[in-house]
Amino acid sequence: MAFVGPFTLVSRVIRRLDGVGWTRAAGSLAFTSLLGLVPMLTVAFAFVAQFPLFQEFLGTLENYLLRYTLPETASTLVRTYIVGMAAEAASMKGIGIVFVMITAILVVDLVEAEINAIWRIAKKRPLVRRALMYLIGITAGPVLVGAGIVVIRWVITTSISAAAIDDADVSTVVQIAAYLISVLGFTLLYVLAPARKVRWLHGFIGGLVAAVAFEITRVGFAYYVAHSPSYEVLYGALAAVPIFMLWVYVFWLIVLAGAAVTAALAE
Repeated sequence: MAFVGPFTLVSRVIRRLDGVGWTRAAGSLAFTSLLGLVPMLTVAFAFVAQFPLFQEFLGTLENYLLRYTLPETASTLVRTYIVGMAAEAASMKGIGIVFVMITAILVVDLVEAEINAIWRIAKKRPLVRRALMYLIGITAGPVLVGAGIVVIRWVITTSISAAAIDDADVSTVVQIAAYLISVLGFTLLYVLAPARKVRWLHGFIGGLVAAVAFEITRVGFAYYVAHSPSYEVLYGALAAVPIFMLWVYVFWLIVLAGAAVTAALAE
């Protein structure tokens, strides 16, 4: 890989984001993911219901996402309403669950399409291959990620017990582990989503940049929400709704920016 100066890299990233309409693409993904969040969770819950052994893994992933990826007010909203609705809808049978699966697949397809646009990839994967890959990702993917988090948690717990680390250091270790999981998640997205071969090094750098931006933004967003009463004054008891919607939009801005970094490195 030839050396690229930081200003050249930033210029390429900006050019790619401008080429897809960064804010428009993030808004489209935010709107679609909000509509498709319940169907995607429903498919995951329906899959896990067939294999009770996997319930712990999915529950672990759910707790991780609610604790480390959302502001506290939005986390309460998602746990109470969205996860609850999905858990109830998972009992659907027949044609109902088929439509839910199609909706979930369409959401994932849009994510791939926007990332491919950043890569300037015009040709998609074959339809059947995409649908099968999306379905496996929506069903088995969350379980595998949850299993990975369970293993990481076990390693951390065992290490802490053996080293007799105090509570302050334990909190630091947990935060670092959560950050590394974010890096891994973004890296996998940037390597697997584009309809072309992506070098792991490029995906890792893009994932690292996205994870840093995500962590900084999450802390700053939480601080702003905690110290700004404007949302509660304007929306009252419904304040968590616009906070969650805004956070989803910001999240997709970060995801697309990380994808542009990965694509620019491959130039």
